Amino acid sequence: MSGLARQAFSWLRCQSDLTHNSLAVAATAVIIPLVPSLPPTALATLNLASMSILFGTQTYVALVGGPTMFVNLPRITFGDIQARLFPKMGMVCMATGALTLASYSVNHSVDTASYLLGASLAINILNSFIIFPKVTELMLELRKHEEGTPERKKAGMRFGITHGVSNLINLGSMCTNLAYLYIIASRIVGHW
Repeated sequence: MSGLARQAFSWLRCQSDLTHNSLAVAATAVIIPLVPSLPPTALATLNLASMSILFGTQTYVALVGGPTMFVNLPRITFGDIQARLFPKMGMVCMATGALTLASYSVNHSVDTASYLLGASLAINILNSFIIFPKVTELMLELRKHEEGTPERKKAGMRFGITHGVSNLINLGSMCTNLAYLYIIASRIVGHW
């Protein structure tokens, strides 16, 4: 059995970020139909745990891990790590965002919280499948040009704009998640 697990792990390691993202979506899609059958306490636990993981991952990567690496690592090393870290963050955020929305939707009609969760999920899907790969592509393109050349300047501007968009939409997702947490907190405060 360990030989089979080792082969599966080896195969998985060799796959692209797109394949990893697709596998994360497929695994989540398999789990979601089971969500409505959960007992109420398990459903609430799933909702709170998945949102906590989602928001915690975003917060740690954006406010702790990323800035710390930026300040302490050579630029190329930092870029290489971010190019590997962001797709993983995207997979976690997509899966947990889908589970949060699914678990919330079981006992609630469509409301503001549903729209916030849907917006966060859409942003994470956009980041995972479009923005993160584009930022990485533009970062690698930037490295091909000599410092001080017009090509490098143009590539740097394209990378900077795309990276900025990625940061802003990730911040948008974080804000929608924080707003969702506020709504849930306002509903449970009387029982706290």
